[in-house]
Amino acid sequence: MAKVGLFFGSTTGHTEEAAALIRQALNQLEEGLVQTYNVVQDPIQCMDEFSCLILGTSTWDDGELQEDWRSLWFELDKVNLTGKKIAIYGLGNQADYPLNFQDAIASLAKKIRQRGAELVGRWPVTGYEFTQSAAVEDDHFYGLALDNDNQSNLTPDRVRTWAHQVALEFGVYNHNN
Repeated sequence: MAKVGLFFGSTTGHTEEAAALIRQALNQLEEGLVQTYNVVQDPIQCMDEFSCLILGTSTWDDGELQEDWRSLWFELDKVNLTGKKIAIYGLGNQADYPLNFQDAIASLAKKIRQRGAELVGRWPVTGYEFTQSAAVEDDHFYGLALDNDNQSNLTPDRVRTWAHQVALEFGVYNHNN
């Protein structure tokens, strides 16, 4: 059985594409490490099966959570997140929305912390150009920040680097392997 559950919501397909890249990067470290779930198609209660989770969303309009996550927002309260390690990745557009770049991952981070989970996978703000973000704490995003509208060329390397970091923080991969 997979050790990591990756749950995403995707409107345009970019968050789903990122999920595939993350799954591929982690499964290269260990075959079968990650299993993916689309939150609009798969029961969110499947999260209970994993001690390590990755949650993917995009930021919409003026900092809104992606619609699939919004529709399941209160369902998250029924999932036992206590003691789980959770990493978040998000997609956003820093050029068109510089005042709320990646705000949706801030919403997820706040929710999972309130529910007793440990947030892992923080990502540095270096290399991005935005004015402000609710998803930044101590010069790091709460999770991997991707901008496929303006920096799609950086996505593959960012995903590989972050996936390795998250695997180590989850304790599911030893860098000496």
